[in-house]
Amino acid sequence: MQHHILINICAIFGVATAVIIICKFLRIRYIIGYLITGILLSPNTTGHFTDIKEVDVYAEIGIILLLFTVGLEFSFTNLKKIKKYVLGGGSAQVFFTIVLTAALIWVLMRPSWQESVFWGFLYALSSTAIVVKTLQDSNKIATPHGKFILAVLLFQDIMIVPLMLFTPILAGVGDNPLTALLWLLGKLVLMGGISYLLARYIIPFFLKVVMKIQSQEVFLIATVFIVTGIALLTEELGLSLALGAFIAGLIIAETEYNHMAISCFLPFRYVFMSFFFISMGMLLNYEIFITDFHWILFWTVFAFAVKAIAGILAVRVMKLDWKTALAVGFSIAQIGEFSFVLAQSGLKYELISDTNYQIFLAVSIILMSVTPFVVSNAEKIQPKILKRIKKND
Repeated sequence: MQHHILINICAIFGVATAVIIICKFLRIRYIIGYLITGILLSPNTTGHFTDIKEVDVYAEIGIILLLFTVGLEFSFTNLKKIKKYVLGGGSAQVFFTIVLTAALIWVLMRPSWQESVFWGFLYALSSTAIVVKTLQDSNKIATPHGKFILAVLLFQDIMIVPLMLFTPILAGVGDNPLTALLWLLGKLVLMGGISYLLARYIIPFFLKVVMKIQSQEVFLIATVFIVTGIALLTEELGLSLALGAFIAGLIIAETEYNHMAISCFLPFRYVFMSFFFISMGMLLNYEIFITDFHWILFWTVFAFAVKAIAGILAVRVMKLDWKTALAVGFSIAQIGEFSFVLAQSGLKYELISDTNYQIFLAVSIILMSVTPFVVSNAEKIQPKILKRIKKND
């Protein structure tokens, strides 16, 4: 019993290794392999993992580690170079996606406006891990559409924080929404003040002392201590562990030891990412494909279309050409990693049902699976669509 967690981790990475080797031979992307691994190990597929709450814990660990590395790579210098796209294009894409999704779902399904808006939150985010990796592999990260995509994804990664914080308010948790909003803003201001003190004085001094030992191992341990400490602090304030991990990454990124932290942690980024995607696959009940396949198909097409249109509109608002707009729209037309976290929050606050949650997982996995192909071939699809646009003009 005392080795229970170790056995589970061994099983997860053992099966993942075998699946990814097979995926390599079949020329299937690694991330799809992680999702397949999760489905194979799901409590709904095998009897090895019988406690779904344990899977939730693995998923939370994965997202905490993933958010920390996102924060660690967040560079204000690089952000300034594309700030116009980040603020303009990113905000436009998120706004258009939320409005389009909420309006269409309300018209088609007639749920409450809170549920409609929450679905907009879920659809607003795209997969940073998959899209950036695909752009890097195809050497398209420096292209005009690559830079715009990077800016939009960066804005989305930042937006996960307010979206997570607004979800309980949207669900009507608390007596007065205005009071809840003010209380939330108060917590954010307090956390902002604490973060400033940590970033400006405490953590640089602490790391300076640690570095006097001149040991990479001690530096690594100290960094893990900082991440877990800040994550627990944000949880105590009623925020989230994931938000704390993201803030910890931001703080360390602003110190003079950021390059050392990156060299220590980024080699493990894909281990963190694999852990997250495997845990997401484990939450999926494969039987949903049998019972609700028609809805899965419908919402897959719906999500792809809405996200592509919102992306295209965002690029056109920034007055860029149709070629860039189409490439961006197709490339971000999937559900993001952090949408899983939001979905779990929505499940907790009863903004989505258990069945809709499973359909959402299925749709997300399908869209993530086809994303590498779509991103790699986005430029090949453009000419045919551009011809039709020119004819209509």
